[in-house]
Amino acid sequence: MTLRTLGGLSVEGVTFRREKVLLLLAYLCIEGPQPRRRLAELFWPEAANPMNSLAQHLVHLRGLAGALAEDGPRVVAGMACDAALLRDATRRGRAAEAAALYAGPFLDGLGIPLGADLEEWVYDTREALALEVRGALLTLGAQAAAHGQREAAGDHAAHALILAGAPPADELDLPRLHHLLTLAGHPLATQVERDARTLGLDLDAAPQTSSAPFVGRSSELAALSALTPGQFVWVSGHAGMGKTALLEALARSGGWTVLPGRLDLPYGTLAPLGAAPPGGAHAAALPLRDPHLKLAIDGWEGTDEATRAVLAQAARTRPGALLVVTGRLHPPFDVDAHLKLAPLTPDELANADLYAQTDGHPALVGAALRGQPLDLRLGARVRAYPAPVRDTFLLLALQDQPNLRATRAALGLTADDFARTLSFLTTEGLTSEAGRVYAAAATRDHLNQVQVHAALLHLKLGRALPEADAWPHYEQARDLWEDHDEARAACAARLRAQTLLKRGYPGPAAALLDTLADVASLAVPHAWALIGVGRYNDAHTRLKSLSEQAQGTPEALAVRATTLVRLGRAEEAVALAGQIGGSGPEAAHAASVKAHAARIREQWAEARRHSQIAADLWQVNGDEERELAELVMVARVRVKLGAEPQEAFRAVLASTNGMPSVRGLALVNYSQVLQEASQYQIAETVMLDALQDLKTAGDYAGLAGVHINLGVAFHQSGRLKIAVEHYQRAVGYLKGSGNLRHLGVVLSNLSEIEGDLSAFEDSLKMLEQAGHQELVAQIRRNAQLSASPPASTLQS
Repeated sequence: MTLRTLGGLSVEGVTFRREKVLLLLAYLCIEGPQPRRRLAELFWPEAANPMNSLAQHLVHLRGLAGALAEDGPRVVAGMACDAALLRDATRRGRAAEAAALYAGPFLDGLGIPLGADLEEWVYDTREALALEVRGALLTLGAQAAAHGQREAAGDHAAHALILAGAPPADELDLPRLHHLLTLAGHPLATQVERDARTLGLDLDAAPQTSSAPFVGRSSELAALSALTPGQFVWVSGHAGMGKTALLEALARSGGWTVLPGRLDLPYGTLAPLGAAPPGGAHAAALPLRDPHLKLAIDGWEGTDEATRAVLAQAARTRPGALLVVTGRLHPPFDVDAHLKLAPLTPDELANADLYAQTDGHPALVGAALRGQPLDLRLGARVRAYPAPVRDTFLLLALQDQPNLRATRAALGLTADDFARTLSFLTTEGLTSEAGRVYAAAATRDHLNQVQVHAALLHLKLGRALPEADAWPHYEQARDLWEDHDEARAACAARLRAQTLLKRGYPGPAAALLDTLADVASLAVPHAWALIGVGRYNDAHTRLKSLSEQAQGTPEALAVRATTLVRLGRAEEAVALAGQIGGSGPEAAHAASVKAHAARIREQWAEARRHSQIAADLWQVNGDEERELAELVMVARVRVKLGAEPQEAFRAVLASTNGMPSVRGLALVNYSQVLQEASQYQIAETVMLDALQDLKTAGDYAGLAGVHINLGVAFHQSGRLKIAVEHYQRAVGYLKGSGNLRHLGVVLSNLSEIEGDLSAFEDSLKMLEQAGHQELVAQIRRNAQLSASPPASTLQS
């Protein structure tokens, strides 16, 4: 429960009408624990027995759960109170919370007679709380003004001016109110001007409005707003980090004098304060003795030496004014506080797209908010730099995560020269300390318009980066390859394709290697990628480009055997797999081929034995994911041999926790054996679980397969509308994948539902041309089982 004292007097959620009892509780909540005698004399000064009156009222208070907490001779409140919460919020600088708590004047409408001392306490507390809320509202108004939110600033100021329970604004509040109301063009500004004239106050001229966008920096603004006279604060940040924008925001909030640094004359920076230059340092420092002056100097590096000396002296002596100075580097003397400006965070921007576009770089954020091309903020400066600096920046911009060693090598710079260049770019606000270019995408887009220069930079990077990271740059520079680049680029392409395959992206891997189909050394990885997207005939053709000697290597035998077994040529595949010995990855592939061939022949015991051998070999080679994938097939075959689906899959499902791609494969196969066991409802739930894991893994091929099988389940049960939805989702995942096997199944099933026999035959013809004769035969067998052909499913 909470005691409500603002705008009335009541206990939240309780009907309690005794005002004097609640007033006593309010006093305890706000003033803290009190001696009994003090309470009795304050509340019942004319009673015959004040202590007895207190005791009677405490009896009523004890009837409110948690209202009192006895402490010997003292009485302690045990209930929360809105006025006490408001005061705590103002002490902690939580202006918005304090303003929200104020529901009206303290103890408004109190209808009981009070003694003189108690009445004075009520009115003093009412005024004090209202003044605290007025201060909070003015703080909120200043923060809104700093961010260019003029209307909100005016609303807060108007609320502060006419706040119920507050006394008339005095000579300290009137200038702040006038600034905010005038900034917003609020009609109450004229009332403030009249009140100021009555008090003989001269208000500042109307503030300059600004539409410059300003976001974030709330903590920095709050810190600067909380400073007191005599303090000296330094604000540092590289170029473009928003130092000037922060001071402009301070100026909009009211009460600050902001002066840009000047180099042209001695004491020129301080000249607007009215100090006469002939007076030298003493005269220039005189205005800094004013404790009412809040002065910000923008740009230490651009400030004249004489002014620097005066500011350094002020840092030592603290003459009275509140001083803030900005600079790119650390302060050259001791200061009370040092604020370091860095790029804005995603939370500060509260706009994920804006952050992704600008990396939180304040200058770029401003450009984006004004609708300006980001390159306009950096391009002119970069073009003016010497060639080594410019090319360093551009090479860094071409990399998402810069490799500094490779960048230095690509430029041919010494370590010293490269370090100095990188430090310069960082100080200029173009890169982070780690060399990452802010909003690099905008620079890349601009650079790509100069194709030859961009390609040359990419080539330099490709040559210098490790082969595993070099392919994207070789790809961009293909027209500039020299003879000695061919072998290294091919190696980089192979490593890139292998990485894509391991991550479950066979489509991009196949597309990459399709562009290098004439490179014999890439035939094996190219074939693996083609197998991954179901282009088995293409894989078989690609392997024919190998020399006779190369076709006999274990790695070539393994991929040829896998291709043949996927084409349904089981005997040929097993014969090739039998030529592979040892215990390496090729031997594991060979065992997997033999298991696949056994499954085709429905030799379940043989299939289980070879899948287990393959799993053991993958374990020896340290490939846990492939080991578990084979154990999934072991579990599936165990069901064929009579095991219950739940018992067969329990161990392998437990082992795949934390490995979403393999777990998705396991769940798909588990669902299929449940369907075969007529456990349709459980199977559907398991398949939906598989969707979640495959989404987490980003396994598009797996997701397509799941949607196909879900479509089949709904297709066979007659729920054709839902089946079509799943087939169409599968098509979405298959776009650009090159997986003709999956696509052919989807299209044939859709054509069955639509009754389009011509499209059905076209889909089967596409599958036949891709070498999927066994799948076509299965679809045709299914089509003969009913007048309305049932859908075809996929086997993993």
